[in-house]
Amino acid sequence: MATSLAGCATGHYTPLGEAGTTEIEQLKENVYRVEYRTSAFTSQGQLDYYLRRRCADLTLREGYDYFHLAGRSDVLGLSRRTAMTVTLYKGLKPVGVVDLYNAKHVLAETAAGTKTD
Repeated sequence: MATSLAGCATGHYTPLGEAGTTEIEQLKENVYRVEYRTSAFTSQGQLDYYLRRRCADLTLREGYDYFHLAGRSDVLGLSRRTAMTVTLYKGLKPVGVVDLYNAKHVLAETAAGTKTD
């Protein structure tokens, strides 16, 4: 199952399902490839922030609680884009998974204007 949300690259975050900055491809039941695009003038740090927020949106939309990012691919040209493999987890926080994000915490922190690193 692949979802493509195409459109103009922007320099601000757009929610999941809105104008075109994201491509999401389901690879397995709980594994997705998520690509987020912005203008070339958006910093890589800001793009990472948008990507984490997009992954948190996806995690909660699919009924999961946590997500892990891996397999990064970056491209800088007329636009800037980053793609990552995202694994979603449900229930208790998995033990032994490094760099695991709590989706609700990511969204709360981004809504408050702080960045989750």
